[in-house]
Amino acid sequence: MKIIIVITDYGSFNNFLAELAVSLSSENEIHVISSSSNVINIVDKFDYNKYNLAFHTVDIPRSTSIIKLMKTASAIRKIVKRVNPNLIYAHFTTGIFPAIFFRIRNIEYWGTFHGLGMNASSGVRKAMFSIVELYCFMRLDKRFLINNKDYKLVSDMFKENTLKYNSCGVGCDIIKFDRNRFTEVDKSSLKKDLNIEDKFVVTYTGRFVEFKGFDLVYYSFLKLAEQFPGEVVLLLIGGRDPIHKTGLTEKEESDLFKNKNIVNIGYTSEVEKYLVITDVFLFPSKKEGLPVCIVEALAMGVPVISLDERGNSDVVRNDVNGYLITSVSKSSDVIEIVKKIKFLFLDEDKLRVLSLNCLSNRNIYSRSFFVEEQLKLFNNFKLSNNIT
Repeated sequence: MKIIIVITDYGSFNNFLAELAVSLSSENEIHVISSSSNVINIVDKFDYNKYNLAFHTVDIPRSTSIIKLMKTASAIRKIVKRVNPNLIYAHFTTGIFPAIFFRIRNIEYWGTFHGLGMNASSGVRKAMFSIVELYCFMRLDKRFLINNKDYKLVSDMFKENTLKYNSCGVGCDIIKFDRNRFTEVDKSSLKKDLNIEDKFVVTYTGRFVEFKGFDLVYYSFLKLAEQFPGEVVLLLIGGRDPIHKTGLTEKEESDLFKNKNIVNIGYTSEVEKYLVITDVFLFPSKKEGLPVCIVEALAMGVPVISLDERGNSDVVRNDVNGYLITSVSKSSDVIEIVKKIKFLFLDEDKLRVLSLNCLSNRNIYSRSFFVEEQLKLFNNFKLSNNIT
């Protein structure tokens, strides 16, 4: 069977879909269409030359610009006509729309929405996303959602062939994200190398963008550091995104990188080794599908503090494995974030209980569940259509 996977950029493919594509390639011919950019900049998970995979580079814009998306749609259509697949499986709204726009007969089209724009926007952007996503819903043969809020919205409109992942989003590699891989010596050595010995560690992973709560992380940490000078440190794992603002002023961005209590790790393929020395994972994002970074933190036994928004609330449970904060305003959110981190900083026993709760059912975070679920769907499609 020939399958085309469409995803916005190569970095996202490598981070989210590599395991699925490699598994599918053992019995199928897999083609991947993406832009060449690495929004999530990590080393390749596999030597893809060893598998039945073909990569096609197309400029897929990370925006709802209709003109740009139309150009992308035309480029994708040319590849589809040349490959002649049985199935096209597109990811993210910006990957689904150009893949489905010039739909070709006798090809099945599936799409996974990793967080709906219509469900997390307002004003003109909400109207734009609503038009684009409704168009996609109508033209797809199968629609997949990864969180409860998005699933309810779409399934109420399109009851047939609207499905929600049973897995915890795309999950994570729980063999890699296992705190038992690290000894006390490993942890002490890393903290010494970072010059953060005997410090309470708060970590943020992701792009430095406002809609992921990066500004809230910065403002909250400043207030926390004022209350506990020299006792707390912030680890930042990730980096700037050229098309999205950080939410900070130029001076604040400059001060951030000068702050001795903030350690900028940058993008890394070894997130787990920093999570193992983390006390609290802070990710106050307002716009998620189901955040992999939260799943990774929980798998490592790190309590999470996040906003009570879709995706976050699918995995974080209040006073069990972390805390969800109802967003009211930027200043109010900062106050509540600081209050929760301060509480865990002062109560080691409570922090330990939350950590143990994270680890008590860590198997549910495994990416293998996502891959197995997807393989069953592809196999069922293959059998029902008598494809060899």
